[in-house]
Amino acid sequence: MNDRELGALLNESAPEVEPPVGLESHSARILLEARTHRGRGMRWLAGAIACLTIVGGGSVAMAGGGNETPWGWVADNVFNIERTDGSACFQGFLVKWEGLTEDDPIVQDAKMIVGTMDLEALDTTAMEAEVRDDYASAVGEDGEPSPIDASDTEIKRDAVNRLVSQNLFAELQARGHQMSPGHEVSLFSQSTDCN
Repeated sequence: MNDRELGALLNESAPEVEPPVGLESHSARILLEARTHRGRGMRWLAGAIACLTIVGGGSVAMAGGGNETPWGWVADNVFNIERTDGSACFQGFLVKWEGLTEDDPIVQDAKMIVGTMDLEALDTTAMEAEVRDDYASAVGEDGEPSPIDASDTEIKRDAVNRLVSQNLFAELQARGHQMSPGHEVSLFSQSTDCN
């Protein structure tokens, strides 16, 4: 059996899915927000979200509560950094786990911690300074100085990423959760181009 035959069989065996009620208005809201908040530099994002909503299964998009990402997954939390040109740098955070089930208390606590963080209210000043220092003192594989050139938006994004991670693991520890290899949670993040 070749790839084309396998693809045809998979398509024929897939269940027919009725889009949920309200999907059209949800798609329109996402597109409107993308146009008004992300500017012309992010128009591709609106198209990607529209495709995700239409092709990727409306029930997933409806369940996302506004945390849909342009990469096809629903984030536990999202963050936008407005840039001077009117566009935005979008970052999504997702709790992942290994050796656990989704209903495990550490997974539930981790998802709740990340999902309820007010990312817009984070004071990133000190962490931004730390990121700038780390980038200025970076060395290459050969051990020679190799400073990393990053925009203010990239610095802010990386500072938010570090703070979310630090806050998540500090809070899990404060709640008495213990992790071990194969029995752990991790934090995944992905962002659009933030240059």
